[in-house]
Amino acid sequence: MTQFSVGLFDRLFGKKTTLEIPDGNGNIIKHNVTVKWLETMQKQGKISVVTDTGAPMADEVKQPALNSISSEMAVGYVFKATMEDLPLTWEYVKSEIIGYDEIFKEVPEEWTQFEFILASLGLDLLALYNLFPKQQANEIHDRLLMLVGQMEEIGENSARAVHDYYLVASDAVSKSENPMEYAASFLCHRLDLTADIRPIALTGIMAGIGQFVGKWKAIKENFEVA
Repeated sequence: MTQFSVGLFDRLFGKKTTLEIPDGNGNIIKHNVTVKWLETMQKQGKISVVTDTGAPMADEVKQPALNSISSEMAVGYVFKATMEDLPLTWEYVKSEIIGYDEIFKEVPEEWTQFEFILASLGLDLLALYNLFPKQQANEIHDRLLMLVGQMEEIGENSARAVHDYYLVASDAVSKSENPMEYAASFLCHRLDLTADIRPIALTGIMAGIGQFVGKWKAIKENFEVA
């Protein structure tokens, strides 16, 4: 957990509020926090937010104005946010896949988790070309693959996998088919799953991949990417 926010994406895009906190010397210190962080602290009993009247002390403030960031920074945000989403959503992903334990029994869970990340990164690259000019989208695309490729030992293969997921999804779009379905089927192929993947299970895998996509849209809505 980062200070006053719950994860990178919450810090960037989460709804903000301001707390007025006594410092013990009669002074009031203001802190900008995210609503999600505040709710988490209250649930854990680590903070109590009241005034003399019993009303919440925190007053909501507007989101910060649009910021300009480099494409390199944007790629870093997307990659880190996707990785941070994994522990927060993984149990839900598993619950969406009927027969998960049987289907993925031969695959280490860490490998399965990472494959969902690669699939989502590749699928999300499709959005670039609807959100940014082609030349800029191509640059961001290449930067993402370069970043993934820098991971020790598995970088080269991982970057190739992300690009392959993008190609599979692009092929689906060219055929007016569902790119999510193509990506889910390709994930099963890459993991060499031997169990019979029923349509309802494939739908769950599609839903699981979908938990990690959409971050480029959030970047576009909150930042001007230079």
